[in-house]
Amino acid sequence: MWFYKLLFLAVALLIGASFSSIGVPAGWLLGGLLAGIFYGLFIRAFDFSGWPFQLALALVGINIGLMMEPELFQQLIQYLLPLFITLVLTLLTGLFLGILLDRWTNLDRRTAFFCTIPGGASEVIAISSDYGADQRIVASFHTARITMFVLIIPFGIGMIYGEGNMDVQTTAQLLPTGLQISFFAVIIVGSYVLNRLISFPGGILIFSIALGFLGSEFVVNIGEVPAYISGIGQGFIGAMVGVRFERSTVVRLKSIGAASLKVLGLYLLSSLGIAVLFFWLTPLSYLTSLLSTVPAGAAEMASTAVALQLEPTLVASLHIIRVVSIFIVLPFLFKLLMRD
Repeated sequence: MWFYKLLFLAVALLIGASFSSIGVPAGWLLGGLLAGIFYGLFIRAFDFSGWPFQLALALVGINIGLMMEPELFQQLIQYLLPLFITLVLTLLTGLFLGILLDRWTNLDRRTAFFCTIPGGASEVIAISSDYGADQRIVASFHTARITMFVLIIPFGIGMIYGEGNMDVQTTAQLLPTGLQISFFAVIIVGSYVLNRLISFPGGILIFSIALGFLGSEFVVNIGEVPAYISGIGQGFIGAMVGVRFERSTVVRLKSIGAASLKVLGLYLLSSLGIAVLFFWLTPLSYLTSLLSTVPAGAAEMASTAVALQLEPTLVASLHIIRVVSIFIVLPFLFKLLMRD
C-alpha cells in the first residue's frame, strides 16, 4: 500500500512542478490537487490522515516561519477587530446555510449543521460523529467545499489579477544544504511532539511556523532555502486534499441533490462578500483579505498565500485564530441550532 501511496505522491509532485514551470498560478498546489482528484475519481483513493498530512503541514509551516517578520505581531493587533466582525458574519452564514440545508434536504439537522460549519475540515469531520451527525456526509461536503475554494481562488487570483506563478526558483542554489536539511528535520520533529503534547485545531501548523521563525531568527542562519522546498509542501497538501474527492464523495453529494450545489454556491458568494468587508476595514489588498477570511482551511489557504506571495504568515495566523475561535463557540452554536 505504501508503495502505491509514494508513487501517487511522486506523480502529484511531478505534475505540480510542471504546472509551476509553465507559469500556472500556485502551480505546485493546483498540480497536486488535480492529480489527487483524478486519482480519487478514476484510480483509487488513499487516506493520508494522521502523521503524513501533519508532515506536509509542518513543511509548509516552516517555510512560512522563514518568511515571518517580527513586525507581524504588531500588525495582528490592528486586524483583531475586523477579524472578529468577519468571524461573527462567517459563523452566522454557516449557521444560516445549515438551516437551509436542513430545510432543502432530508438530512437530519445535526448532519446539515456540521456540513456548513466554517471550521477546519479535518477537525469538524473528526468530531461530527460525537454529536450524532453522519460523518460520511459531513466529510463529503467539506471535501467538496475545500476542493472548490482551492481550485477557484488560485486560478481567480492568478488569471484575473495576474499575481500567479510566484513559485519560480530565483536562486542558483539547486540543493538544500546539510544545515537546512537538519534544521527542517529538527523543526518537524519538534512540531510533531508539541502537537502531541498540546493538541488544538491547526496546532502543528502554528507550532512549525513559530519554531521555524524562532529558529531562523534567533538560533541559526540557514540562508536562502530553495523555493521548490516550499513547493513540495504545497504539492503534498494539494495531493492529500484532492485524493479525498473520490467516487463515494460524488455519490453522497448526488444523494443530497441540487441543494448541495446551491449551498456551496452561497458559501462562495458569501465568502467573496465577507472578504470585501475585511478589505474595507483593513489596509490589506482584497486578494489578501480573501485568503485571510475564506473558510477553506488554514493549511490550504496558507499554502496558496505562500505560492502567490500574499502575506502567508498573516494569512496563516488569522486562519488559526478563526479555527480555534469556532471550536470554542461550537458547543453553544450546536445547542442554539438544535432548539426547535
